[in-house]
Amino acid sequence: MRKYFDQSAIGENTFQVEIPFEDGFIDKEEIAFALGYTDGKIPPHFLETIDGVIHRVPELCTIQAGFRLVNVNHSTEGKRSIQVGEIQFQTQHIVTSQLKKADQIVLFLCSLGSGMELWSKQCMGEGDPASGFFIDTVASILVETAADLLHDHITNYLNTQDLHVTNRYSPGYCDWSVEEQKKLFSFFPKGFCGVSLTDSALMIPIKSISGIMGAGRNVEFQSYVCDTCGRKDCTYKAFRETHSKKNKKGN
Repeated sequence: MRKYFDQSAIGENTFQVEIPFEDGFIDKEEIAFALGYTDGKIPPHFLETIDGVIHRVPELCTIQAGFRLVNVNHSTEGKRSIQVGEIQFQTQHIVTSQLKKADQIVLFLCSLGSGMELWSKQCMGEGDPASGFFIDTVASILVETAADLLHDHITNYLNTQDLHVTNRYSPGYCDWSVEEQKKLFSFFPKGFCGVSLTDSALMIPIKSISGIMGAGRNVEFQSYVCDTCGRKDCTYKAFRETHSKKNKKGN
């Protein structure tokens, strides 16, 4: 699958990126791992339902993605915050340490829209929780795949300017408060990528991902440091462990 997509400028250092559905976008083995089948195989009695979900994905998902580049001034607080433009993010130790060499911050956002979410709720309401669960799982994988592709696109785009990119980090993880989502969204036009925030800083549509990454000549991409985080209830950590198991199986 391509890792560089069409992008258009919509403001100062702000870009929309077109990520179309293509062959290979949906990985059944990834779905199987996310459902808990560590051998990567979906049982035959579930396979027809999963195939039905996959068949409707292009109809129900409209990927919207974009990013903005902003200069960074590292805070005097050092290990727990960064200054992006005029806004200080309290990113806490883990995220701040990964961004400490960045010259610029990339703020990004991507979303699948609300189609899959509404379908999942419909199935749940009609007494079909299994289908609702499968739809929700597939949507979660798809939005992560979209975020991966957006990350690859940004990396390739900045590489043309001799800049490197770090891993990406989102409010709500690594001790970074989800309330800081409001600061992040202040950098984007209202309704950017079709996403809005609730009063509690949750994104609507739900199948959306936002965050930041560092860019610069001296930054490095490093794997997530989930093993150093003491949080036990982190869904993102569980997701990354699923990815790790899948990748190890494929090596």
